[in-house]
Amino acid sequence: MLKIYHMPNSRSTRVIVAAEEIGVPYQIDLRRRSELKKPDLLAINPLGGAPVIEDGEVKMMESMAIVQYLIDRYDTQGRLAAPTTDPARAKYLQWLHFAEASLAPPVVAYLWSSGRWSTTPLDEKARQAARVRLDIAVGFVDDSLQGSPCMAGERFTAADIGIYWALHIARMLEAIDFGEMKNVSRYLARLDERPSIQKAMTIPPDYVREPPGSAQTPARVKRFP
Repeated sequence: MLKIYHMPNSRSTRVIVAAEEIGVPYQIDLRRRSELKKPDLLAINPLGGAPVIEDGEVKMMESMAIVQYLIDRYDTQGRLAAPTTDPARAKYLQWLHFAEASLAPPVVAYLWSSGRWSTTPLDEKARQAARVRLDIAVGFVDDSLQGSPCMAGERFTAADIGIYWALHIARMLEAIDFGEMKNVSRYLARLDERPSIQKAMTIPPDYVREPPGSAQTPARVKRFP
């Protein structure tokens, strides 16, 4: 059975959404941030983050690559990807990769300079630079959602799984001007109601949160002195 090492609010949320949408049986191994730094997971993901999955002999750690893997292996009904013959395929691929390549970086940069936690001290210059880049990226998403309920067109795909998580974190950080980004606001409201997302966003009541930066990943051991 697919095993998902999951930290709430992290990118492993994407993997749970994909598994739910496709109908792949899975089990969750819930980990706090510090517990992602243990040797068993560092052997798969030396960066000490989530997600990590084990699916038989397969072990992976990159969220959207895992989503693509689940589609390729288990999505026999074509629920989450536009077929290669579909005119929407190019649009689907663009947004599938935009989520991590273009949207997530300014979100993460904003987070680390936000001052939201003691472990992410306020850096006004860096936060403003991230906000400018984030505004451009979210504005592009907002423009693309004009007249379209989902990123690749009429139906929910893996592209939406990727985009949703980055927008969710930006919303949590209050880094989006929803007064202007009305299409994004409606998009998030729709996806918030999706059962797969509601399940993936659940945080157990006894789960102790550890903010970003509160647990350090061990440095790489040098191969040569």
